[in-house]
Amino acid sequence: MKKLLNAKIVEKHWIWAIAPVIIFLVAVIVFTSFAVTNKDVTKGMNIGIDFAGGSILTVELGSDILNDKSKYDEHYKAIENILTSSDIAKQVVEIAKEMGIEISESAAVASISYVQTSGSGGEMSLVIKYDNISSTFDNATNDLTTERNKLLENQIKSYYETNYADAGVTISTSYIGATASADLIKTALIAVSVSLVLILIYIMIRFEVLSGVAAIMGLIHDVAMMVFLVIIFRIQVNSAFIAALITIVSYSINNTIVVFDRVRENKKKEIGGSKSMGRIRNAIVDNNKIVNASVMQTLTRSINSTITTMVAITLFAIIGTASVREFALPVIFGLVAGFYSSLVIAPSLYCLMKNSIDKRKLMDRDGAVKKDKPKYAGVKN
Repeated sequence: MKKLLNAKIVEKHWIWAIAPVIIFLVAVIVFTSFAVTNKDVTKGMNIGIDFAGGSILTVELGSDILNDKSKYDEHYKAIENILTSSDIAKQVVEIAKEMGIEISESAAVASISYVQTSGSGGEMSLVIKYDNISSTFDNATNDLTTERNKLLENQIKSYYETNYADAGVTISTSYIGATASADLIKTALIAVSVSLVLILIYIMIRFEVLSGVAAIMGLIHDVAMMVFLVIIFRIQVNSAFIAALITIVSYSINNTIVVFDRVRENKKKEIGGSKSMGRIRNAIVDNNKIVNASVMQTLTRSINSTITTMVAITLFAIIGTASVREFALPVIFGLVAGFYSSLVIAPSLYCLMKNSIDKRKLMDRDGAVKKDKPKYAGVKN
């Protein structure tokens, strides 16, 4: 136990940077490969129709079909095959040529965002949302997307007239733009920015400036890791993702604050129980020793709080619908990143900054720090 409490965490700060760097590099590779393959930088991320616009196909089949899993799977599979048909894609390419647009077959194929049911009884419908043709290829009025939607709708109608002539299936397609995306992104950025500023102010008042800076840098790490993992696992980026982002910003700071609160208490003990925040902030002590001990003393609490939250959100990811999973999975990524940053990233950054400042204070006080006999173990030459 004593050996665990004396673990050298902040001294190994370069080791803790390896995992985030690897995740970043993998995300760059995945992003680049999808962007290059589709000749569209927006395809680097799996951007949902909330941001990129899209089309909604509604097929009214009734609850007798949609509540029967085998029948549901049969109808969905048939529609999916039409939406992703290479024959339709080839026709779109030919139409594009007539319009003076050059597009590949892969870029012309519809990519299904998610599927859900709506309505009840005989009006129960299968609703499929899929992307529009990228603005890289389509014109400003989305004429090519409109033509593709007509081809898809006609093909689906033909399928049901041939195979289910007596079913009276109703089919409709609607086009939606990304009109709400700009406002949604703007609101999310404002919310995140205000949260970061308020957190920084609170920690500066409660603890010290360097604690606030380290905590904010830890939050930036959490958000970045969450985004990188979303890119790697091709999770759809939509309004649920924005909700997850704001959730992580507000939640992942908890463990970091607990660590810095313990740092303050241990620092107070080290300098003799002073109640003066000014004296605590300005005291020159062995920062590495104090922060290492504080991290290990709060480790059990950090593990318990993270696991408790992870259990609930993991259940959502397992049994929830597609839209719920699009919220739950990014939150899980953010929780793991937040646990990691609160224990090793933020404390290490704090020590690096604090040791540098303390070293300058010593140099100003003594004229120079002796290389053969440093006064404080936490201040390195």
